[in-house]
Amino acid sequence: MRLDRLHLQNFRCYEDAHFDFQPGFNLVVGVNGSGKTSLLLGVAGCFGNLLGSIGVHRPSIAESDVRFELVKFEDRIRFERSYPLVLTAQGGAFEHQEWHVSLERSSLQTNFSALNSLVFSENLISIDGATHGDLPVFAVYQANRRWLTMSVTAEHAAQSKPSRLDAYTSWFDAASNLKNFETWFIGKTLERFQRLARTGFPGILTDELTWINSAIQCALPESKGIEYDMEMRGLMVDIDDRKTPFNDLSDGQRGMVALFADIARRICLLNPHMGKDVLSKTNGIIVIDELDIHLHPGWQRTIAPALKKAFPSIQFIAASHSPQVIGSLQPGEVILLNNHDGSHPRATYGLDSSSILEEVMGVPQREPEIEELLDQLFSTLENNELEKARSQLDALKKKAPDLPEFAGAEALLKRKEIIGR
Repeated sequence: MRLDRLHLQNFRCYEDAHFDFQPGFNLVVGVNGSGKTSLLLGVAGCFGNLLGSIGVHRPSIAESDVRFELVKFEDRIRFERSYPLVLTAQGGAFEHQEWHVSLERSSLQTNFSALNSLVFSENLISIDGATHGDLPVFAVYQANRRWLTMSVTAEHAAQSKPSRLDAYTSWFDAASNLKNFETWFIGKTLERFQRLARTGFPGILTDELTWINSAIQCALPESKGIEYDMEMRGLMVDIDDRKTPFNDLSDGQRGMVALFADIARRICLLNPHMGKDVLSKTNGIIVIDELDIHLHPGWQRTIAPALKKAFPSIQFIAASHSPQVIGSLQPGEVILLNNHDGSHPRATYGLDSSSILEEVMGVPQREPEIEELLDQLFSTLENNELEKARSQLDALKKKAPDLPEFAGAEALLKRKEIIGR
């Protein structure tokens, strides 16, 4: 599964826009209100009907997604919905190369058209009951993710019988709760204990739990991963050789562990026949809004490379404001939104955060007030108004101590005071 191009018509803030995506990582960047979340929801909307065709719950494209248009009528102005809403996707999803989702004023029902849609549905349904046949992962992680466990019991997990298609459960809000992850993880832990009791063979530990922890270690090299502690009756995470209950982790730690673990769980559910290669070979699309949420700047710099390393065949479509995230990606991996159009910046990878703020995001490196006061100071020095310059320098030091420009200004001022010009 992949998305090559998306055409949005009358969808939320977009009147008519095209966006191209590359197979690997795609980071959507823009100011608040530029359309980042709307673009991600457009991606979700064009795949929702594909999943809905096999009975997986999906939220429909709704009237609230239809773009508002300002209409002048005589001396009055009013807002009206602009129909039809149309999402046109090009890429690959089983037999599909292009498909459409639309919403008309007359019906207010979502229409879906694609070549071979019956083949798509039959393929998924038949694959679900089979031991082979590759399935793509698809999940949307929205910005309001909190990742709290639900205290699932081992008794409940032991009674659960997961299907391969359970990997698509809660796909539209994959971080809404961790109950599905917790149930599956505890069940796999019980399976491991059972196999060890039967065989006594330590090599049996190469299983889904091992692969999930390998994904977590891509994000947090200092972590040994996550486990279910039978005595504590809860999920424990080992970071720097210290085991901590999952819910007691910081928001940033919990977010990193849960994101990588949940993606890996969905992949392991979908393609168990791939064995140890399941994380590297499974393809699909993962959508993540506010990729950097709750993360320290150091982790913001590493999260995109870690996702690419852990899941090399996945297409990621994410949004972020973080210069650290932007600086970890190549220009072709960054989609810069401006007036609802997308373009690639000239340079990103390896730039420091200040350069990215100014050159990519159009944000001054420092507060405009301080920048203006520095300009005034050096202009006064240039005009040899030395007493005024000394006063400006002293005032600026009180307002913003320890600016690196002070050393140069002091040296220039002293030289001019000595030589008189």
